[in-house]
Amino acid sequence: MNASLFVKRTCTALAVGGLAFAADAAAQYEEYESTRTGIRSEVWLALPSWPSLADLRPVAGGSFEGIGYGIGAAAHWPLRQRGNGTLMLGVEGVVMATESDIPVYLDELLARDAYLAVSAKWMMGKAQNASLDFGLAYHLLDIAQLDSDYYAAVEFESWEESATGFFIGAGWDIGAGKPGKNSGLSLGLKVHFVDFGIVRDEDIFVAPVLGRNAGDLGGPIYSLQIGYRWR
Repeated sequence: MNASLFVKRTCTALAVGGLAFAADAAAQYEEYESTRTGIRSEVWLALPSWPSLADLRPVAGGSFEGIGYGIGAAAHWPLRQRGNGTLMLGVEGVVMATESDIPVYLDELLARDAYLAVSAKWMMGKAQNASLDFGLAYHLLDIAQLDSDYYAAVEFESWEESATGFFIGAGWDIGAGKPGKNSGLSLGLKVHFVDFGIVRDEDIFVAPVLGRNAGDLGGPIYSLQIGYRWR
């Protein structure tokens, strides 16, 4: 065999091998892209239920309602994948409020809770549509009288406290895993464990509302989430 023919055959073999390797690499990358979990973002409406808040006994009489309302948002990034599970780490924040029928000088008395949390999700299943959630949240809570006149917003804060606590939960991404389905409705439930201590009047506007000791305010706080998520 002459040198020229040997070089041609060698180049042909290398070219065929290189094309085969490139095709295999492309197929593996496409499979990886189709199965991996990307950044997960979510916004939701919250329906909090706080038993110890409803059990408070203000000196002014009345009580807080059993169900409140709120809005939240979160973003999580994939950290590690193992089998059909993916660990995601992120941040989330929520603002919630619970109304009351407690008689006050202004129009109404609200309990408002806002928190910022570092949280993790363990996404499970072939479709990656179910999750176990856990995290650590910093809460800022106040109980304040509000005036409902939108032209002249007035409020008076009776009590404020902050605390840190952890939470656990679970979620379900409805319709996730279907071809071309990268967004949709989500459902979730979180249980917060946090203790704010004794509720009392720190400032008195016209007359005492909470008193010296309206009760101990702690967890659990149950929060049902109905939202929209995308990846």
